[in-house]
Parts: sequence; C-alpha cells; structure tokens
Amino acid sequence: VGVIQTRRGTTIEILPKVDLSASVASDTTRERGIFLKMLRTWYDGPCRDMGDADVQAMKNFPLFEGFVTMFLRDLLKLAGRGLARAYGGIENNLYTLKGKLVLTEHLRCNLAHQERFYVRYQTFSTNRPVNRLLQSALSLLRHLSRSPGNQALIRQAAFCLEDVPASKNVAADLIRARVDRTMPLYSRLFPWARLFLENGAPTTCRGPNPAVALLFPMEKIFENYVAHRLRRELTDWKVRTQESVLHLVEKNSEGAPEFRLRPDIVARKRDRTLVMDVKWKRLATRDRHCGISQSDLYQLYAYGKRYAAREKRAPMLCLLYPWNRQFTEARSLWYETHPRLALEILPVRLDDDKKAVLEASTAWDECGMG
Repeated sequence: VGVIQTRRGTTIEILPKVDLSASVASDTTRERGIFLKMLRTWYDGPCRDMGDADVQAMKNFPLFEGFVTMFLRDLLKLAGRGLARAYGGIENNLYTLKGKLVLTEHLRCNLAHQERFYVRYQTFSTNRPVNRLLQSALSLLRHLSRSPGNQALIRQAAFCLEDVPASKNVAADLIRARVDRTMPLYSRLFPWARLFLENGAPTTCRGPNPAVALLFPMEKIFENYVAHRLRRELTDWKVRTQESVLHLVEKNSEGAPEFRLRPDIVARKRDRTLVMDVKWKRLATRDRHCGISQSDLYQLYAYGKRYAAREKRAPMLCLLYPWNRQFTEARSLWYETHPRLALEILPVRLDDDKKAVLEASTAWDECGMG
C-alpha cells in the first residue's frame, strides 16, 4: 500500500482493503485515516512520531504531499535549532600551511608551484553523511512535489541547508550515517530521507515517464499494529514480537538445531503463554474452511508442539485476521484434546480502537486463559 506518482503528476493511492462496518460503504477518507493510524505503530517506519492532528489533517490531503509536508516541517525545525556538526578531514592545495603537509601529493602537485602547500587538516562543519542525505532528499522533492505550499517550504529549507553539499554516493552515506538519542529531530528525519531516496528513485519500467513509488508492506504494518494494541490491552502480560528461541528440529545429524521458529507475537503471564500469528488476509466464514490456509494451520501446530515441549504446558494458539463483514466472530478449533492444544481464529477491528483484539470464547475459557 502507499502512493505511486508519475512524472506528469498523476497520483495513485493504494489503500488497504478494509471493511469499516456492516452498514458503511467504502469510504476513502476513513480508509486513509485507518492506514495512517496503523502506519504510526510501525516501529521501523518514518511515521511513528505522527500525532493525532497529523492524521486528521492528512485524511483529506494527498498522502504523498502529506508525507512531504511532515518531512519539510521537521527539517525547518532542525534548521532553526542548528544542524549537527562533526570533525572531518579535508585535503586541499592552499597558499598557506595549515594542518599537516602531505609530502607525496605536495611534491607531485607543487613542483612548479612552490608558493602552494598540499595539506590535510580537520574542520568542524555540517558536511556529514546525514546532512548530505537530507540535502539530497530535499533536491529530489523539489522535482517531485506538486503542492505550491510544499514548494515554498522547500525553498525555505534549501536556504537553510545551502552550506551542505548533496550526497555524491547515497548508498555509502546511508551506511555511514549515524543518528543517536542526542539527535531527536534527526531520528525523525532520517527515516523519511531514507524512504524518499530509496523508494523515491525512479522505478524500472518501460516508457518515457517512469513512476515514483512510496510503498509500505501492509503485512508488516498490520503485525506491528496488532502488537501495539496488545501491549496496550494486556498491560500485565509481556508481549514480544518475532521471538526466535526455538527450532523445529532440535538436532540434525551434526547435533545442531535447524529451522528456527519465529512466531509473530508471543505473550506471557506467569505460566500462561499465547502464541499468535498475524495474517493480512480476508476471511469469509461462509466458506467451509473460512478461507484459512492449510499451511497457516500447520505453522501454528508446529509452534504449539514446540512451545508445549519447552514450557511443559500447551500454549494458547491464535490466528488474527482483519475484521470484515463476512468475518465478525471468533472461531475455535481443537488440534488435540490431550494435551489441550486449541486454536483461536480472531477478527481484529481496525476502525475502532475500543474493541478488544482478543475476545473470549469457549475454548479460551476452558484453557484457563480468560
């Protein structure tokens, strides 16, 4: 999901396929708002610091221009407080002796110019990788943004960054750039710069007008959104994502474990364990198997057996899917009765944060997990 913009200015927004309620038809404004709300919970994404006011403002605003506005607004705040500086080595052929004389280059360059000195010296300047990336992102947005308001902000930011050169090697500067906790505004700006420079480059396609795409993995956004909701609702549980402590095969022929298990979410409270897998798929309870993939059931069964063997108690297994008009209630399945290995298939409401992610059911209560 995200935004695709052509060089001629045509913008295509790819919004998540969500059913808002049983009585409300598809609403682009609300769908955009739900997408932005979920995007805020993506820990590795650039929108994690987006406030409620930003979400409300961007509901009726083109997504791409809204992202650009957020980046430029923080960039101007940074310029007002001052860009980060660092010491860097510079080599230059000067008329005065400064720093250290580089003898080899001095003899090569100044054999006929004895009035010059080829020197290497340190300077404390704004010419550092993260600032060069911001300058490069700003130069890119100057050609991509179609909003007059954003163009005015770009001119202001360009004036503030006029002493910073653009990056000559974006890939190398992305590796060398360092942002620590003493640079709070940079920690918000750097993900945006990375997004624009990596995804904002022209995509490989045919024709004279290549497109620019800012696309996000919806399955990862949904997983982070569910984990965020669970941490807020299960306050006395310890919730972890992408836990990787177990293997499917304990010992191979060489005595080493293989095939690491990595469930999406694991929640623990004393001797109780929830193992959850989050799927961005549309289920339909009218079908015989509700559209659930057999491979997903195999995957949860493997999680249940391995965690039961490790923790001496069968965990509660959960498959979480987005709520839709055909999938409104939880469904329970039993893999085994001894030990009681049960699976809960649960809908997650995306349009209402007050609805609980995990709803009680018969299997839930019988396992003592309610």
